Amino acid sequence: MSTHDVSIAHVDVLIAEDDDLLRGSLRLLLEVNGYRCAEAADGHEAVERAREYPPRCVILDLSLPEMDGFAVARTLRADPRTSTTHIHCLTGLTDPSSRQQAAASGVEEYLTKPVDPDLLLAVVRPPAQSKKCVRAGLTLIEAEQLLDWLEQHGCKAEAVVGAGGVTVCCACPPEAHLARQGGPNWCPW
Repeated sequence: MSTHDVSIAHVDVLIAEDDDLLRGSLRLLLEVNGYRCAEAADGHEAVERAREYPPRCVILDLSLPEMDGFAVARTLRADPRTSTTHIHCLTGLTDPSSRQQAAASGVEEYLTKPVDPDLLLAVVRPPAQSKKCVRAGLTLIEAEQLLDWLEQHGCKAEAVVGAGGVTVCCACPPEAHLARQGGPNWCPW
């Protein structure tokens, strides 16, 4: 187990790194920039932590003990709880074979050590919120109900009236995972 336990249910970044000093430095950099972090010192712990507190993003060393980073990435991609987590590696491996294996394992960004802090923050940063149309062809009453519901869940929503009915668009915060009770499950982004 790592020295830092997570006492929150929401994790922005899971740092999976066996070097205690580097892991602590990454955590400090990320927390100073407003991210909530969890840590793992080996591959098995990384998978366990990710399943316990599904992170938005994982910073993954590929040379972890117990289970290497390639296996961790494949395991997280195969698990429905973590399959959409952004996985980025931070590794000392610079050979083309490792890059190819990482991509095949589901790693999105391949960063090498030492990493520029600004580059790491740019990779970890969530995508900008943008408005997306989530329902079209609604009646005015249905649109009003949906707008109320979205706004109660932290989304900024608007309705546009057209010939085919009302279309509702919204911009939701990254932590909002929405599904409407009694209706089809949907996620607005």
